[in-house]
Amino acid sequence: MSEIRLIGVDLDGTALDSQKRISGENVRVFRECRARGIEIVPVTGRPASGIYAEHIDAIGCRYTINTNGAAVIDRLSGDTVIAHTISPEKALEICSLLNDFDCYYSVFNGGYGYLSRADYQRELRKWEGTPLHRYIQITRRAVDSQTEFIGTVSSIDNIYVTAATNAERERIRAEIDKVAEIFYTCSASDDVEIGGMCSKGSSLIELAESLGIKRGEVMAIGDSGNDLSMLEHAGLAVAMGNASDEIKKAADFITKTCEESGVAYAIEKLALHKC
Repeated sequence: MSEIRLIGVDLDGTALDSQKRISGENVRVFRECRARGIEIVPVTGRPASGIYAEHIDAIGCRYTINTNGAAVIDRLSGDTVIAHTISPEKALEICSLLNDFDCYYSVFNGGYGYLSRADYQRELRKWEGTPLHRYIQITRRAVDSQTEFIGTVSSIDNIYVTAATNAERERIRAEIDKVAEIFYTCSASDDVEIGGMCSKGSSLIELAESLGIKRGEVMAIGDSGNDLSMLEHAGLAVAMGNASDEIKKAADFITKTCEESGVAYAIEKLALHKC
């Protein structure tokens, strides 16, 4: 097996525990990777605004892959070095389709998600008293009209859909399948995450190749549906102990859970060869 030179790590349910914290054990191993010249890259469905400063500091990463691969950001320069977006016309087509379903959605641009004022308040109420309440406050912005907002920007990163039920989500997926030149994934039982022609996995490998790193030198760690492409593209695929069955089946190795610092355990065993 090739030596690992880059590790793509999902955040929620992977590097972060249920309280959205990075354990001291994970931080220790991330530091050791940096000392050995191994790139740690957060690969997340979160937009740029949703990767907090404390996450960047704890991981010590230069690059982040955001919004399921739509944007790769060089945190040193602040530049977006890779972008895969949806045209405003395509976004309007998708929004028109979604209006026929029992759902609501956020339209992402420039690291923030824009949703109607009523739905913004609904999200705040839904997550009140949980770590996600802060996340919604930071990453979401309320607008009077999402379609009018789309008309003011040159591209859309992603459309995050929350369906009323799992059955409604499946109906939405069936319709989205008919839309050309998009990629969608799901990370929860009620969501559909619609983006351009990219995925976590494709953008991870695109970044690696730009750094002169081969696919076989890339390790990926994840737990949910939107991590599947990352595990399929990487040379070494790791599923968290708390991962879905789909992710575990795609993995070369199953580590401990996010509450047990499973990321640190996998990296020490497979990349640092310490256990």
